[in-house]
Amino acid sequence: MGCTPSMLLDHKNRRRDSTGSQEAALAKIAPTPVCQNKAVQAARAPRASLESDGFSIQLSSKKDSYVSQMGNNFATQLHIKRISGSSSGSPGARAGRRSSLALTPEDEPLVDVANRSPPPAYIPSALFYAPPEPLELLCVFPERASRVCAAACGAAARAGGEARAVRGAREALDAFRRDNDSRQPHVVVVDARQPQILDAALLARAIRGLKNTQHIVLIAVVKKSAYLKDDFAVLPYLEAGFNRVMVETLGAAAWCAEVLQARAAAATARAQVAAVAALAAAADRCRDLVAVSDDQQRILLTNKAWNRVVGWRAEEGPRPLTEAVGGEALRLASTGARDWEAPVMLRRRAAPDAVLLPCRGAAVALARSTSHVVFVCESNNSDSGGARGSLHSIRRGSLDVRSVASDGLRRTSLAKLQGLPLEAPITKVISLLSTATEGAPPSTVACIERAVDMLRTSELYSPQMREDPKMRAEDPIATDLIGALLSQGPTNVLSSRRSSNDSTVVRSQTNRTNIKHKTSGQLRELLDTALSWDFEIFRLEDLTRGRPLAHLGLALMAGRFDVCATLECDERTLLHWLTVIETNYHAVNTYHNSTHAADVLQAVAYFLEKERLKSVLEPLEAAAALLAAAAHDVDHPGTSSAFLCNARHPLAILYNDVCVLESHHAALTFKLTLNDERVNIFKNLDRDTYKTVRHNLIDMILATEMTKHFEHLAKFVNVFYAKSSGSKEDGMHTDEPLSLDTTQLSLPENVILVKRMMIKCADVSNASRPQKFAFEWARRIAEEYFLQTDEEKAKDLPVVMPMFDRATCSIPRSQIGFIDYIIIDMMEAWAAFIEMPELVSHARSNHQRWRELDDAGVTTIADVRRAQRHHTAEE
Repeated sequence: MGCTPSMLLDHKNRRRDSTGSQEAALAKIAPTPVCQNKAVQAARAPRASLESDGFSIQLSSKKDSYVSQMGNNFATQLHIKRISGSSSGSPGARAGRRSSLALTPEDEPLVDVANRSPPPAYIPSALFYAPPEPLELLCVFPERASRVCAAACGAAARAGGEARAVRGAREALDAFRRDNDSRQPHVVVVDARQPQILDAALLARAIRGLKNTQHIVLIAVVKKSAYLKDDFAVLPYLEAGFNRVMVETLGAAAWCAEVLQARAAAATARAQVAAVAALAAAADRCRDLVAVSDDQQRILLTNKAWNRVVGWRAEEGPRPLTEAVGGEALRLASTGARDWEAPVMLRRRAAPDAVLLPCRGAAVALARSTSHVVFVCESNNSDSGGARGSLHSIRRGSLDVRSVASDGLRRTSLAKLQGLPLEAPITKVISLLSTATEGAPPSTVACIERAVDMLRTSELYSPQMREDPKMRAEDPIATDLIGALLSQGPTNVLSSRRSSNDSTVVRSQTNRTNIKHKTSGQLRELLDTALSWDFEIFRLEDLTRGRPLAHLGLALMAGRFDVCATLECDERTLLHWLTVIETNYHAVNTYHNSTHAADVLQAVAYFLEKERLKSVLEPLEAAAALLAAAAHDVDHPGTSSAFLCNARHPLAILYNDVCVLESHHAALTFKLTLNDERVNIFKNLDRDTYKTVRHNLIDMILATEMTKHFEHLAKFVNVFYAKSSGSKEDGMHTDEPLSLDTTQLSLPENVILVKRMMIKCADVSNASRPQKFAFEWARRIAEEYFLQTDEEKAKDLPVVMPMFDRATCSIPRSQIGFIDYIIIDMMEAWAAFIEMPELVSHARSNHQRWRELDDAGVTTIADVRRAQRHHTAEE
């Protein structure tokens, strides 16, 4: 049977002599609201006597969510109120102070300030709606054949619902995953009789910590002996988040009654939570600034318009009202007026001056005391339409991203990126400036657009010399000196943009010599498919006996892309270069070896064949991209940069713990190239061209550093994807698909972003390959990470990736997380840019297969191999 507050009052009256021990038990929960039983109060004692007698269940502010959960079951039995004279929080929250506002219809006249008692808030009953659903019961019982569990499941079946049983906490939490095929449970029954096997309180807190679980009814099953031994045995369970406590029983009638009550409570809770969610969504999409505070003057909820103006983030939690609100509005809110209109001073986090806005306020009260205060401030830019000449009205060259997405969803890289808790300050500045163009005069719009174009460059802090003839004439030496100090090489050194009549575009081919590389018939046939996305890289590894880079590199660079003509070198020198680079890859590495380099080279070559990149990149840039792909991991030790820093490796000391491996790859590439004339593919280039190639190579190799992943992705998306009519700050995105904006593609700094994105996508393209390749690469990288973890443990170093412990790691889950947080966003943006939808479709297919293996309990590398062999045999 369930425990009710009536029982607690009965226990209190029977044991009045032990008031001290009772209060000690109740003191575990900090004082704030008071829960009293109305029925007992009316029957046994007046309200004052119960309050003065000291019996009250007091809940701290941290447990306010528990009050709402508990209220689902005891809605007719509990009454929450504040004890007269109690104090909590700030002085403005004392019981003697009345709340200032009451929520009333707009046509209701203002109430005299002297009448500070707010009316009860009107709640339309039609809003409390949730679609009827059959009961879903989840039983968590460690015992394999529990009779109590069977009785609960049988009661659910008799009530017209469905029940399922799990044995552990992990399986219980998995039932709440959104991607789970089964429906989320409405009622959860947890066996709390064996805490040494299953920590019921910890599980309840974990469930309550998940999103959207406020409506879930949690029932704890306890032993009868423990229940009767202590009058307040239920309190720890209620505090942990349980709604009800059930004494162990096998009675069908008792469980039917419990299940029916829980079903009704769950339905009521779903309707309440859905109503609150609907109102919150309406406020979030309102152009006015909306904030809701409590009676302690803490702001509990703000909409996106408020956050955009004030500079707050929704995840920061409650804040003092006085931190942002001031002026006449705050004064009226403190006087006790039911509703009012007055100007409000909003203090902005990122600006020294406050903004003055008209504000309307009201109070919400379910009983006599106010619970919430609502502030609605009018926005300055209330014009709903985009201003003429605004940034949103000049986008050109749009491309429907849905046309290249495999599933037709509007979820693109930009949309997903906006959902992440990551945002660069420059992106926020651009969004604020874009918002400022709405309703502004045309001259102001033009200036803002020019400023935004400047901010979109990737070199914000690279100073440039002003063209000042006066200064040059007065002091030419100083001018040249400053220019030399500020410059790092030729202008636009990372770009090889040349005019159509530039004589250096077509290089002499006098030094070119054709080399017939010895290849077998099978190898030649395989290399003929080198520009296919399902290229058999592992077969090439076998045919070349672990030396695929030289063969594939010569076939692509000397064949399809004619790198020799671009660099003015012969094929023999290129072959020597490829051989030396491949020799310096560590064959003992399971992942970072020359096969990985060949795979990245093949991906870059495939991307370069796309029409958009053909129109953007010059031959010298394409050649540099292929060289960077081949050398981007040369001499990789098989461990991460973080490992080298922790081990105080000489490379970490040399590069000051900053971008250690990538800096080493780039430096060693040029050291190996320049040390031997037989290998030096750059020996015939003039100085400026060599600098251009060198800077391109270094920039692309450094771009493969994963610590800069989100920075590179954010820059790429911000430059090449047009915003929707709703700004990024307020998140008000329309149903229109996000579109590709190529108007800025001709700028050299934006071409740099394209090249960085290209080699980044090629470097981690494993998860976007066909399944048989993706799974083999996953096995190889996992084994390499396992070896690093083993070495860290052996040397007593900090474990950089504790999840890659060969004893506990789940290969499918590691790949699922990698695809979710790294691959999908980047590949969706890149696939839309080069019009290659198979990048996304393969990634989603692999994600689904990993999910199936995870659900099947597959964890180890051996398990993955067996499952794949079985899957291949079935196909």
